[in-house]
Amino acid sequence: MNQHSVKFTADLLTADSTSVAYSTEDWLKKYQLEARAHLEKCSLPTTAEEEWRFTDLTALYKSNLTPPALDEPIDASVAKSFLIPEAISSVVLLNGVYSSSLSTVSSDQTKIRVCNMASAMNDAQLNASLKRRFNSLEGDGVSGFCEMNTALFKDAVVIHANSNSSSFETIHVLNISTGKHTFNHPRLLVIAEEQAKVCVLEDYIGIGGFGYMTNAVSEFSLAAESQVIHVKLQRDDDSAFHIAHTHVGVDQSASYQNWSVSVGAAVSRHNLVTRQREEGGHIAIKGLALGHDKRIVDTHSCIEHTKPHGQSVQVHKTIAGDRSKVVFNGKVKVQRGAQQTNSSQQNRNLLLSARASVDAKPELEIFADDVKCAHGATVGQVSEDELFYLKSRGLNDDLARNLLNYAFAREVIEDLPIKSLGAVIESYIRDQTKT
Repeated sequence: MNQHSVKFTADLLTADSTSVAYSTEDWLKKYQLEARAHLEKCSLPTTAEEEWRFTDLTALYKSNLTPPALDEPIDASVAKSFLIPEAISSVVLLNGVYSSSLSTVSSDQTKIRVCNMASAMNDAQLNASLKRRFNSLEGDGVSGFCEMNTALFKDAVVIHANSNSSSFETIHVLNISTGKHTFNHPRLLVIAEEQAKVCVLEDYIGIGGFGYMTNAVSEFSLAAESQVIHVKLQRDDDSAFHIAHTHVGVDQSASYQNWSVSVGAAVSRHNLVTRQREEGGHIAIKGLALGHDKRIVDTHSCIEHTKPHGQSVQVHKTIAGDRSKVVFNGKVKVQRGAQQTNSSQQNRNLLLSARASVDAKPELEIFADDVKCAHGATVGQVSEDELFYLKSRGLNDDLARNLLNYAFAREVIEDLPIKSLGAVIESYIRDQTKT
């Protein structure tokens, strides 16, 4: 075991032992205690492991993190400035804990129920649903950080879309970190019942904090013929560590659409695992990662087809500048019974600097014989011919390069279902891809 990761885990467990309140619900307390016991025996991942060999977490493991103050003051107007106009409900987690004063939840909870963990458990029907769906983490992408979240999370956001939610109403889940050298463990559970529709924006920011760690776990359960749109925007402070696990289960003829955009943190890792559990599921994933300064940004995804007639499409683009390192590992698994699967995956990488690096690893694991699957990866630089053309039309060098960078990323963000985010992401591209 790596001594730094072992000490880091032990220190976090010790530091948080006085503030963790185990649930009075036996099923949840069981998960928490099992996760804690697992952490005490096993170390967190290091570069010695194949799945983590490009993500060096040494700086994280050597840091001295403490629990955040629960009464950390925050200017409500600053938090409000990050909210989006499309959302019917805005839920704010402050350092991993639900903030009722900063949240604005729709009074109409008949179609989509939005609440924190405690409120969900006070509802007998919702509590039963939680018991069936919570902590359904398995297979590819599971790491010790999942166990750490389960053992130490203090609160969670629960979104329950009923079958009568027939339009894509948007829920904004805003995770705010304010601590200095602190850690927090946000948790999100989205349950879509049969034929339900919902759009969820999962958003991470830092206000006045630095050197903190956000360790997030998000679970999505899609019943038959439901449709879920999920946008994940990671814009943590440039000194932060961001570790995230997203696990998605797709039932018969359900549809899951994901946009994942990473433009923050010093070191970030997103494990996105989607599983087609029943026949006819549809999965569509688009990703954009910006490498800036000395940033490490790592995206690992796994799309697993277990039943026939599944469809999946994935487009992941990265822009690496300065001395950044950008990683993409995309795996598509087609199990033996998943005949007539149609899957495609594309990874496109743009290098802006000779000192930047890109590690791309697309993978296909196919155990069925009647499938249509394809994947590809490219790494390139800004076209000098295109740059010359734009400059010959009167654009200066900076503007021409910025336009080409945005054009490269546009395929991912042009059809964002939350239109107000388009300008926000464009500003990050403009600011972080300057030469």
